[in-house]
Amino acid sequence: MRKAIVVGAGIGGLTAAHALRCVGWQVDVYEQAPKIGPVGAGIGIAPNAVKALDRLGLGVDLRERAKRQDGMEIRLRSGRRLASLPGSRIEERYGAPFYALHRADLHELLAHRLSAATLHTGHRATRVTTETNAATVTFQASAGPVSVTADLVVVADGVHSELRASLFPGYPGPDYAGYTVWRGLVSTTSPTVPAVLSETWGRGARFGCVVLGEDRVYWFAGENMREHDKPAHRLDLLAERFRGWHEPIPQLIAATPEDTLLRHDVYYLRAPLPAFVLGRVVLLGDAAHAVTPDIGQGACLAIEDAVVLASTMEEQGIDRGLRAYDTVRRPRTENMARFSGRLANTLQTTNPVAARIRDVIALATPTPLLTRAAGTAFAWTPPPLAASGSAVTGSP
Repeated sequence: MRKAIVVGAGIGGLTAAHALRCVGWQVDVYEQAPKIGPVGAGIGIAPNAVKALDRLGLGVDLRERAKRQDGMEIRLRSGRRLASLPGSRIEERYGAPFYALHRADLHELLAHRLSAATLHTGHRATRVTTETNAATVTFQASAGPVSVTADLVVVADGVHSELRASLFPGYPGPDYAGYTVWRGLVSTTSPTVPAVLSETWGRGARFGCVVLGEDRVYWFAGENMREHDKPAHRLDLLAERFRGWHEPIPQLIAATPEDTLLRHDVYYLRAPLPAFVLGRVVLLGDAAHAVTPDIGQGACLAIEDAVVLASTMEEQGIDRGLRAYDTVRRPRTENMARFSGRLANTLQTTNPVAARIRDVIALATPTPLLTRAAGTAFAWTPPPLAASGSAVTGSP
């Protein structure tokens, strides 16, 4: 049986493990964290990723855990709606709805079919080498260094990937997008928030929210900040930043437990990598093509990667399949990364003239044009997985 090592137990790594198992691989997943626990906040699963999870037979599980969204909208801080895209139009055009759920729920969804023996925590990957028909990863574990060899190594250790840096020492690494993101999770029935992925634009700041189900609302707030700044981790200061913005923004911030507030600086891979494949080592997800959250596609693209990787190797064999994966995935994901960076600059602008132009363009964009614009991401269709048969889908 072909054996694969997956480095990183995030969304991309776990999806890769599941996809490879679907086509007959033995897979072991190595994670540097000492244990896997509920982390993160909300996450959106766009139609392209929904279709990929359907292909893996996980669509029913997704629909049981996630909240189907009735659409998407953009507003100004006054509350004026600039644009909207109905959920029915999304599903009709792209073949699947848009869902949202807690990241921990998605993580559990992906991990629940993996045996406990498959997941190895407390292993930090320090080195990877590739030979003609195999690759070896060296880990630092509590008992000391450990080396493991397999037919394939999948590097899915995130935007700040150490293994990517060792494979491509001349690569400049991730770029700072110019802003930080605060995240919060509110368990509340008041205020009532519709199941619509909503984003509100200001100057140098944005605020978005989405219902996750069971009276849970996830919100995120982007704020321009210099790289490596360490702002005070206080909700009252964040509330002041968004004072005067339309409801329910102030209410959601006020209802957020202080100890659940998260903050992450935004980095992405602006410079394209020379390849996603080196011998029997393949990069996947943020390690290969980290995007900014402005296009809502980070996890979605990683899920796509996993399905394409399994499909190409199943159809064409390991080496030809890896080359096909590289050929197929690089153009799409690199374009997404570049676009996300440009969009971040536009949406986070502090220039009042540029912000006004941004708002006017959004206001003048009719729904069909918005639908076509979203199509770059949403319209993607997953390839078949030969060994697992036809797609397994869930009811909408």
